[in-house]
Amino acid sequence: MVGQRFLIPLTAGVMLAMLVMPLTVFLTHALRIRALATLLTLTLVMGALIAAAMAFGGQLVRVAERVPEMISMAAYQVAARDASADSVLSRARDALQELDRAADRMVAPKPPQRPARRAAAVVVASPASAVVPSQTITAGATVALRETAATGSSLLVGFVGNLSIIFFIAFFVLIGGKPLTERVLGLWSYHPDPHDRAHQAMRECARQTRLYAGVLLVTNTLVGLVVWVAFWLADLPDAAGWGVTAAVLHLVPYLGMAVLTALGAAETFLEHGSVSAALGMAGFVVVTSTFIGTLVTAWLQGRAAKMNAAAVFIGLVFWGALWGVWGLFLGPALVVLLKVVAEHSRSGTQLAKLMQG
Repeated sequence: MVGQRFLIPLTAGVMLAMLVMPLTVFLTHALRIRALATLLTLTLVMGALIAAAMAFGGQLVRVAERVPEMISMAAYQVAARDASADSVLSRARDALQELDRAADRMVAPKPPQRPARRAAAVVVASPASAVVPSQTITAGATVALRETAATGSSLLVGFVGNLSIIFFIAFFVLIGGKPLTERVLGLWSYHPDPHDRAHQAMRECARQTRLYAGVLLVTNTLVGLVVWVAFWLADLPDAAGWGVTAAVLHLVPYLGMAVLTALGAAETFLEHGSVSAALGMAGFVVVTSTFIGTLVTAWLQGRAAKMNAAAVFIGLVFWGALWGVWGLFLGPALVVLLKVVAEHSRSGTQLAKLMQG
C-alpha cells in the first residue's frame, strides 16, 4: 500500500509530463518563460478534467435525485403482480424461508440440564424466549447508503490528493527541461549520447504515451457518439450529456462502462417505467463497450505500438489487479512502455519479441 501511494502518482505524473511536453515547448517559445508556460499547460489540462468531472457529476446527481422515484416505481410494479400466482419470486421466497427455519432448528441452543428444584428459576432467567427483531429492507438500505456515502467520500478525497501530487510532479519535471533529462540519462551513462539507447528509449516512450492518448481520444469519442445516438433514439433526456458522460467513463476500462451500464439502465427505467427497456439499454451499453472498448481499442493500440492484443489485455489485467482503478487507467500505456524499454535493452530483446504484434 505504501509503495502504491508513491509509485502511482510518480508514474502518472511522469506520463502526464511526457504527454503535454510538446505544448509546453511551444508555449515556452512563445512566452519565453518556461515556468509560466508549464503552469499554463497544466492549467488547461486541469480545466479539461474539471469540465469532464462536471459532466459526469451532473448526470450522477440527476440519477441520484430520482432514486426515490425509481424505488416507488419498482415497488408499484412488484405490488401490482398477482400474489397468488406461483411465480419464481414467490417460490424462491418460500424456499428461503424454509431454509431459514431449518437453519434455526440446527443452531438453536439446547436447554441446560439443571436440577429439578431450580427449574423455575432457569425458565425465568433463560433468554431463549426473547425475540430478535429482523432487519427491515428500509433499515438495511439506509445502512448501505450511509456506508456507501462514507466510502465514496474517502475515495474522492484520496483521488483528489493523488491528482494534486500528479500535477506537482508533472510541473517540476516539465520545468526541469533538458538538463533534468540529461541528468536522468546520466544514471546509465557518464557521457550521454543523443543517439544512444537510453535517449532513443526515452523519445520512444514519450511518443508512445502520446499515441496512447490519441487512441483514447478516438475510442472515447466513438463511444460517446454511439451512446448519444442510442439515448436520443430511446427518447431519454439530455442524450448529449449522456454521450459526454460515456466518453469520460470510458477512460477507465471495464469499470467505467459498468458504471455507465447501471446509470443508463436506471435512467431508462425512470423514463419509460419498464424493466425490459432498462435491461435492453444495459445490454446495448455492454455490447458497445465490449466491441469498442475491448476489440477496437486493443486493435488500435496494437497497430500504434506494434503489439499483439493478448499482451495488451494481459497487461491490463495485471496492472488492474496490482493498482486497482489506477492500474486499469495506466495499465495499457505501461505495457507499451515496458515493450519500448525491452526493445532498447540488450537483455530484453526476447521479451520485446514476445510482446510484438
